[in-house]
Amino acid sequence: MALGDATGDARRAGVARAVDIAGAVIASSHPEGAKAALLFSASSIVINSGAHLNDAESVKSGKLLAEKALAMTAEDQPLHHQCRYNIANATSALCDQDLPKIESGATRIDLEPDLIASRLKNQADLKAVRREFFQIGLASVADGQTRSAAYCNLGNVLDHAGRWAEAYDFYLRALEADPRNGNAAGNLAQLLRTRIDTGIGQTGHIAAVYDKYVALAQDLRDGTLEFADTEVAERWDLLTPTESQGHLAHGLDPEAEDYEYRQWVADLRLALSPAVEGLGTDELRWDSATIEVLYGETLDEMSPPILGAMNVLKSDFLVSRRLAFDAISHLTDDLAQTADDSGFYVETLDYSLYGIQYSKLLLAQRSALDVLDKTAVVANEHLKAGDVPSKVSFRSFWTERTGELREPLVKGAGRSLPNLALAELADDMAKDGMYATSQALRNAGTHRIVHAALLATTGVTQDSRSKIDLMELVESTILALQVTRSAYLYLIDLIAMWNHPEDHQGNYLRFPDVRYFNDPIADQHINQDDGRERQNGSVLSRPPGQIRPVELREET
Repeated sequence: MALGDATGDARRAGVARAVDIAGAVIASSHPEGAKAALLFSASSIVINSGAHLNDAESVKSGKLLAEKALAMTAEDQPLHHQCRYNIANATSALCDQDLPKIESGATRIDLEPDLIASRLKNQADLKAVRREFFQIGLASVADGQTRSAAYCNLGNVLDHAGRWAEAYDFYLRALEADPRNGNAAGNLAQLLRTRIDTGIGQTGHIAAVYDKYVALAQDLRDGTLEFADTEVAERWDLLTPTESQGHLAHGLDPEAEDYEYRQWVADLRLALSPAVEGLGTDELRWDSATIEVLYGETLDEMSPPILGAMNVLKSDFLVSRRLAFDAISHLTDDLAQTADDSGFYVETLDYSLYGIQYSKLLLAQRSALDVLDKTAVVANEHLKAGDVPSKVSFRSFWTERTGELREPLVKGAGRSLPNLALAELADDMAKDGMYATSQALRNAGTHRIVHAALLATTGVTQDSRSKIDLMELVESTILALQVTRSAYLYLIDLIAMWNHPEDHQGNYLRFPDVRYFNDPIADQHINQDDGRERQNGSVLSRPPGQIRPVELREET
């Protein structure tokens, strides 16, 4: 078992020994429970060593052992989910063998084409891996360490595909499931370092949060050794803080009139802002994520339709988010009918729940996911993909029939990762994707009768009526909001890929004032000088293809 720091030869010998022991276990007369536990341990050794040695055959052998162990367990046993984790981990390791190797001096332009080719080549297996890690993380029967490892590995798989917003959420879930997981903290720091290098968003704030997780990863070194090995722990040891003076979190003043709502949004990471923690600003209008860079020689070019379209996406999302908060706040206080609900509801004697707070939850869940289709409509119009708007759907827009990324959306080498992020997210909404239950609930709630219940629930069905567990409904609503927020941020990244100084030569108008003219208190609450450099009317954004230090800016 003590192979974490072993050399290559020792690892190979360990793999052979573990396979021999597994064969003896299978042939033995031990009870199935004991066999399953021993085979699981053997599979862990073989998979981890095979991945370390980049030996596909060893990884496959370990996966086969885990599958044999899984067949000897029941779903209500923690070992069942540990075996599922090993199977998913082995599949992920096999997919990762195609990832490009990071060489000294390599840039994003150098690495990204091979990375995308790798992810597309293995897209079916990666989709299954994401679903498995997600379900294991949700499993209440699974032990905390297994759930934490599953969420951490899910974060890794998502981050490789440019899905940084979702990866961030799942790294935090990993730390919530097991606060000792230093590997999750280190991976979270690495994600933030990559985000700083893009130059998009509040890099000063992101750098301060990066420093926080660098310190946490190094403090949790012993935990890293439990989840990974010395090589990984040493990688986190080498991370250096930026010593940024940025704020860790904005907008959470306990004296604010809507503090409870702000705190809820920050805790669940639902702010539409360029920040990664907190709300991004102390100002009144804190959902500030927007397109940062535009070029044009005429007023029409500097005020394209996408600006208005993004406003609609944002306001639709904010309505869904507020509906969810209002409903959940009522449910936290009491399950009884609210005072402002004028409905007279007949008792149906089946533990069902009726009333406006439950309908608000259902409406919030499906209206949040409705924003996804509109996200694809916006991209189709702005990037001139040519689809008939009435035929555009989020699920099918981002890829060709062959599975390749759509040509009209691809800017070029080093600028295609947001396309992949949106394409993968769309794939995960399918029936066999990790967000399938949320999509199914949205569909059922739109076309059939769905309501909350405390007992005798059915889950989402194809029948006329579905009874959804109340806590499941709350969690599905929050997840729908998180997924839609991520898609909005990826769309901003996608547009940013098309707005670089080297692509736009000439003299340009000033970037228009982004304040909404119909905001009567804008002058009181919005700082006119947001601290960002402007040149030729454009906010400067460092091209992501160049891996070099960037100015760390704190934005309001």
